[in-house]
Amino acid sequence: MPKTILPEESQIYRCFVDLIGSADRVIFAGLPGVGKSLLLQQLTLMALDAGRAPHLFQWDTARQPFESPRFPLERGATHPMVIKATGVWLRGALLDWDKAHSHRDAILIGEAPLIGGRFMEIVRRADDEAESLLADRRSQFVLPVPSRRVRALIEQRREASIANPAHENEAQDAPPDLLRALWQDLYQVALQLGIVETGANDAPYSPEIYEAVYRQLLRHRRVRVLAIDEPLRPVASVYDFEAALPQLIADREGAQALLREIEATTSIARLRRDAARWYQL
Repeated sequence: MPKTILPEESQIYRCFVDLIGSADRVIFAGLPGVGKSLLLQQLTLMALDAGRAPHLFQWDTARQPFESPRFPLERGATHPMVIKATGVWLRGALLDWDKAHSHRDAILIGEAPLIGGRFMEIVRRADDEAESLLADRRSQFVLPVPSRRVRALIEQRREASIANPAHENEAQDAPPDLLRALWQDLYQVALQLGIVETGANDAPYSPEIYEAVYRQLLRHRRVRVLAIDEPLRPVASVYDFEAALPQLIADREGAQALLREIEATTSIARLRRDAARWYQL
């Protein structure tokens, strides 16, 4: 089992202590390569130590039952139908989880990239039963914002972990060139939202712009921003302990049924148009 590495005097540690005592659903939002997986690991370890019972969900795991040869990767990216279905499923799954785990020792900890529409369904308002749950004070979104130096170190470590993975999942992590491409995509969203006024073909990572975009995406949810100014040094893979904990994941039969339901009511062309405007709430 990995160890907690957060200094007790750190902002992150104090935030996590508060979350463990006050939240039942904690969701780390942000781009790949900002430290979400490590923070999820550390919060989970602290929750276990505090006597809570963590359940996990993550994009890379949750999408797998929805993947199908009928909806293959498009230029290396997940098909819009799979992205849509996985998000629709999660919104309902959060409600089902809450009904089944209403006792206070259970805590759900997850990751939501949001970029490209991944799990955007849980940050958009909707007239359904899940909305009151997602807007509740015991549902907290955490936005890690690494400094420029920390972001550069994360990219360096990512390259090393992919080349020599300590866990099989690390070989599937987004490589540094993809991390940089996703940042450029987010910069274009900042232009569309009016957060920046001038475009750039190769804009350098900016924590200020990054935070502003994600605050906009999360404006209907309760958000805590974590400024990551010092690198965290894991002593084990961030994936080492996940298999031993309950995971929120759809069964394949139900996932494929949901795909068919969405396919019957929404065209692929419409999904592609929506995917291009994924950041609109």
